[in-house]
Amino acid sequence: MHHLIFGSGLIGSYLGSVMTLNSASVAYVARGVWKQRLSQPLQLTDYLGNKGTVDAQHVVDGSMDTLPDVVWLTVKCTALASACEALTDWVGSDTVIVCCQNGISAHAEVKRYFPRHQVLRTMVPFNVVIAGEQHLHKGSEGTLVIEQSADNVLTDSLVNILSHPLLHATSSDNIEAVQWAKLQLNLGNGVNALADIPVKAMLENRYYRKVIAALMSELLTVARARGMQLPKVARLPGSLIPWVLRLPDRVFNIVAKQMLAIDPTVKTSMWWDLHNHKATEREYLYGALVRAGEEVSVPCPVNALLNALIAQVERDNDTASYTPLPAQVMYEKVREVKGRI
Repeated sequence: MHHLIFGSGLIGSYLGSVMTLNSASVAYVARGVWKQRLSQPLQLTDYLGNKGTVDAQHVVDGSMDTLPDVVWLTVKCTALASACEALTDWVGSDTVIVCCQNGISAHAEVKRYFPRHQVLRTMVPFNVVIAGEQHLHKGSEGTLVIEQSADNVLTDSLVNILSHPLLHATSSDNIEAVQWAKLQLNLGNGVNALADIPVKAMLENRYYRKVIAALMSELLTVARARGMQLPKVARLPGSLIPWVLRLPDRVFNIVAKQMLAIDPTVKTSMWWDLHNHKATEREYLYGALVRAGEEVSVPCPVNALLNALIAQVERDNDTASYTPLPAQVMYEKVREVKGRI
């Protein structure tokens, strides 16, 4: 099959490079620094010490002689509308579109643009950062999950083309529950962005952890009200994570040792967005959860608060940096809307 990575950034370039290591036929639609980066050899590493190197890759400037069998749509949620409009020139009648966005609503937006195409959802659990000008580093664990298609052969092929020591992949016939489970983990992204510190340092602070636990508890309440049972996508079942996050620091450092086994410099994509003066995916995370809660009469005041705090930074973010929100200040803001957490 011919694969096209559309909107090649950190995740798209990493996925495409792993496919190339597996001898797949891969092309990219990229621009700016990513177009330049992909035109030269690229090094891949992960937090476990696995390594790989790919040669300069095929970046498409214009039309392709053969339209791709699979398009991997790797833009952020905030760029979905413009990406879908541009994507019409790259999609054939039989092209499968694979959505790699965060949140729980991106797939429906893509499906509105391409109602006759097979659109599959993918959950990408790990973090990729630039460790050097030509060096992509996967800094956290997690197994990529692809939605099970009507054609098992297709799904198996997609899983196989991604499976590599640098990337673990599988499939699921209940991708909606998988995405909700991933959303639970993503709720820490906004806390990290507002804290303006690495994820590891954030998790070592009990005040920040208790805020994240409150966010997650609201999601779990909404999921139960919707009759959803969330699969395990981390080392701990989702229902136990808030309890572990609330533990005192000394106990947490022992019980959650694997949770802290991440690169000490890793920050979330939402942090990168705020620091690069870009719109964040807050509405696809916190906003989507608040709306989902309203549908089943479950209020989510902490998620609404985080959404509002991030929105305020987006409005005011006209300088090179912004004022971080200290842990105890954030904790007290949450207590004002939630009470005891």
